[in-house]
Amino acid sequence: MNASAAAPVAPKGGGKSPLIAIFLTVFIDLLGFGIVIPLLPVYTKAYGASEVELGLLFSAFSLMQFLFAPMWGRWSDRIGRRPILIGGLFGTAASYALFAVANAMLPPEGATGGSTGFVMALIFASRFLAGFFGANISTAQAYIADVTTQENRAKGMGLIGAAFGLGFTVGPLVGGELSVIGTWVPGAAAALFSLASATFAWFKLPEPDRHSPSTRAIPQGTQVRHVLAEPRLGVVYVLIFLSVVAWAGFEAMFTRFGLAAFPTKFGLEHSIDRATVAQVIDSAKYTGRYLFFIGVVSAIIQGGLIRRLVKRYGEVGLSVAGPFFLAVSFAIVAWAGRFMPGTEEGWMWVLIGCGLMPLGFGLNNPALNGLVSRAAPEDQQGAYLGLYQSTASLARVVGPPLTGAVFKLLGPAWPFVTGAGLLFLATGIAWWYRGRFGSTFARGPAA
Repeated sequence: MNASAAAPVAPKGGGKSPLIAIFLTVFIDLLGFGIVIPLLPVYTKAYGASEVELGLLFSAFSLMQFLFAPMWGRWSDRIGRRPILIGGLFGTAASYALFAVANAMLPPEGATGGSTGFVMALIFASRFLAGFFGANISTAQAYIADVTTQENRAKGMGLIGAAFGLGFTVGPLVGGELSVIGTWVPGAAAALFSLASATFAWFKLPEPDRHSPSTRAIPQGTQVRHVLAEPRLGVVYVLIFLSVVAWAGFEAMFTRFGLAAFPTKFGLEHSIDRATVAQVIDSAKYTGRYLFFIGVVSAIIQGGLIRRLVKRYGEVGLSVAGPFFLAVSFAIVAWAGRFMPGTEEGWMWVLIGCGLMPLGFGLNNPALNGLVSRAAPEDQQGAYLGLYQSTASLARVVGPPLTGAVFKLLGPAWPFVTGAGLLFLATGIAWWYRGRFGSTFARGPAA
């Protein structure tokens, strides 16, 4: 771990150079991650995986993040932020290279048994490996805290959010288009992006000065007990969990839903059960385009409209509107898939639902993040926002296999019925929360 020794120490004062470097590092890394996401449902269908297996595949990444993010945080405190970030990027590149190798071994048309099972095992291994090394994103957030003052810290953290949003928006489009060249190409491109990010960080990312006073640390058990004993905080974490379970289920099952209910809109002439492996693989580019559309609308809302809406309605008001719009959008998609599959009118309603979806997502996430920050003690912001990320990771572990099982048992529309139910429940809880605690936010954080 000599990476930190080769770089100068960053000044504590919010200078632009380290912030730009960390932004580019995270963006390039998340671009590689976004490249892979739309391919998982398509590729695994080509390998004969069930919806439950697909859900478990999505959960593998989040499970590793949930388990190992605290470990990476502790190691970054001991040996430095820079070596953890750079080492994580090299490890992420290895995971994407394994993903590329697995998909270069696509079995012949109609093959079953050992060949497909071995490929799926490699894909699972690549996702576990990616989640293990991807858990160091919290180190990037700690880096921002190290190189910024309290006055400009929120702006610095916003750069992490912007890097995430751009990576998730552009990545699926790039991955979908590259899949046309070959099944191995997106994974190889993601590996190259991670290597480029690691190389950039090696030369441009200095080790920050971490010898200034910091907030007091508290044991995680004490933190959880505080959340459970303080409804003003605890209810927000319930809302986070419900919302992310529903959204993670959408990410995992939307492509499978489209392939089953509206195959022609994904480039298939027939239903997914009658399509060839080559036709299924070719549908990946359509998935990337749809996810790109959702990402762009969400980015516009979070980047431009959210500030005005927060000023007018506050985080508490938006915490009601966000899950409500998401629930309605899920219900529209479910209704179209259940009662109008394969029709132009049905697909029009799916697009309407997908157009409304990023509005709800764009309102919900910043609102809940803001509520946690405002309700948490001032000197423990990092700890409680970290618990926010842990709660979201746990929800991403639960959501995909849950909706995958629902898909397999009840049909393609029912994962969205399930998501809509969870989000309407979240809306009701948020409405109660607004009436119970809305006025208290004028008085600052919880004791």
